[in-house]
Amino acid sequence: MGKKELKELVYFGKPGSFTHLVAKRISKFKTLIPKDTIAQVIDYVQKDSSREAVVPIENSSGGMILDTIDELVSLNNQLVILEEYSLNVKLHLMTKSTGKITKIYSHFVPFHHCNQWLKSHFPEAERIVVNSTSEAAQLASVKKGAAAIAQLSSSQEYQLKILHRNVGDHPKNITQFYHLSHRNENPLKAQETSLAVVLQNKTGSLYDLLSVFAKHRVNLKRIMSRPMPGHVNHYIFFLSVEAPMHDPSMIKSMKAIGKLAPSLKILGSYPVHPAFNS
Repeated sequence: MGKKELKELVYFGKPGSFTHLVAKRISKFKTLIPKDTIAQVIDYVQKDSSREAVVPIENSSGGMILDTIDELVSLNNQLVILEEYSLNVKLHLMTKSTGKITKIYSHFVPFHHCNQWLKSHFPEAERIVVNSTSEAAQLASVKKGAAAIAQLSSSQEYQLKILHRNVGDHPKNITQFYHLSHRNENPLKAQETSLAVVLQNKTGSLYDLLSVFAKHRVNLKRIMSRPMPGHVNHYIFFLSVEAPMHDPSMIKSMKAIGKLAPSLKILGSYPVHPAFNS
């Protein structure tokens, strides 16, 4: 049986979101489909092998996106990471209201990135966290006295006026995204590998894991522990390392980790694309 034709690319957020921008950059798909939560994205894509997904994984100010990590390390996850994209995020304060701004909508990550700026410019405005910046823009378009922190395309999508451009506490604000698929390509052009590792709950187990990468000179880019559902004080470790699966140092590392870890799953070995502007 031949490969299913890829027909749908499913992304987190509404039209005009940052993830939507990344989805549009992957142009081979016939249909782009928005979903309100990362869990909805993963659930929908896993039901049909002709679907793929785009989800955020990390922001340089707000940290890793736990909803994405939890879905990736789940025992039910069938998807693999095909590639990583980076977006240089530009945030703007926008509104349709003509009066005083009393409430501001956004995702928790932009609020974190803009915390000091908001304290200085809108100290009395209520901050309301929603699922995505595009949802924030949609709400700001219909709520009295409301504004949103979102990207330029959201202002265009929901006919909002930009009050302040490039808001935030730091000039550089990078968000990274995973393109997920049912296909496990492991291409020769891969640069990184992500893993889900379960360790024994004993003294030194994490040290032993990290020592493997240090011994073989493999740089660890990300590490995050997540609770194992139904198991008290047991964790799944999500790791991204700066080496592809075919690298000799990575092959040696994986062999050593296989002896240490009761469970080891490769989530993808993939290329990493240069950042582009929102």
